[in-house]
Amino acid sequence: MSPLRRAEATFRGLLEASPDAIVVAERDGTIRLVNSHTEQLFGYEPDELVGAPVDILVPAAERAAHARHRERYGEDPHRRPMGLGLELSGVRKDGSEFPVEISLCPIETETGPRVVAAVRDVTPRAEARRALNAANEELEAFSYSVSHDLRAPIRQIDGFARLLEEQCAGALDASGRHYLERIQESARHMDRLVADLLHLAHLGRSELRPVRVSLDAMVAEVVEELRAEVGGREIVWKIGRLPEVLCDPGLMRIAFTNLLSNALKYTRPRVRAEVEVAQRQGLGGTTIMIRDNGVGFDAARASKLFGVFQRFHSAEDFEGEGVGLATVRRIVRRHGGEVWAESEPDAGAAFFVRLPLAGTQVAWG
Repeated sequence: MSPLRRAEATFRGLLEASPDAIVVAERDGTIRLVNSHTEQLFGYEPDELVGAPVDILVPAAERAAHARHRERYGEDPHRRPMGLGLELSGVRKDGSEFPVEISLCPIETETGPRVVAAVRDVTPRAEARRALNAANEELEAFSYSVSHDLRAPIRQIDGFARLLEEQCAGALDASGRHYLERIQESARHMDRLVADLLHLAHLGRSELRPVRVSLDAMVAEVVEELRAEVGGREIVWKIGRLPEVLCDPGLMRIAFTNLLSNALKYTRPRVRAEVEVAQRQGLGGTTIMIRDNGVGFDAARASKLFGVFQRFHSAEDFEGEGVGLATVRRIVRRHGGEVWAESEPDAGAAFFVRLPLAGTQVAWG
């Protein structure tokens, strides 16, 4: 076998080994070679596509635009995804359409330049996206219902309880006044829970606006704001040098405010509280550690720590609704990062936030 035929056989073997449908076409769109996966995916018989225009694989409504894209690609051929940011479709021989993802690569052959297109059926991904959009619409409707239909009666309970207190407090004995206070307290507590849930839902839907942010400056601002809340407590802040990251500054500020506020809250029993913020550099990202010498928690329960309404300490000892750490996790994950914690009872706690460095490509979710 001649070297040329061996090379051709190797090339065809590589095409057949590909998990994608492969189409090799001339610059004018004439198909010269396909693998068997292409024929199966588009419903054609063997060799039926060779010599045909590549436009037969494109829905009729998109062929004019496809021809313009092909001409522009011919002027500057290079390896790239096709239709970046667009929803592309393929059409089978029977006329049925399906969503595809296409990557293009120019090659030189003995008979001239060619374009290799790798075509992938992304129907499962498209179906998952539709399901996600439907779920988001349902969540939007639920949030609207909660904010209007649920909060209104909660506020009515609180309002009528205050009227009762103003007009009938003198007629109530100690038990009656106690019950009235419990009603008011429960109504306010429920209103805070609903507000926190709505805020958490909003975080999952809001658009991220990432920019380069200095965590040094952000943490310094948060610490300065928190100093006003600690009164006369002795707080030792140990703030190391922190990097720049690519993030939504508003959301990331919420995350670090929650983490640092938690450190202050759970060091309250200490005569001398210590809060440390430092970084650990790693491949493709950085990890920020927030460590305190507070009351800590049982590490065996750490997997539940970031769930909604999860509390490891009584409300009498430490205030809160159990939503703050769930908020932190949602923010960090939306930035392509991760958060976790390490601790022991009465031995402090350390929270770790891993984020991509500024300049790292992130798939914003």
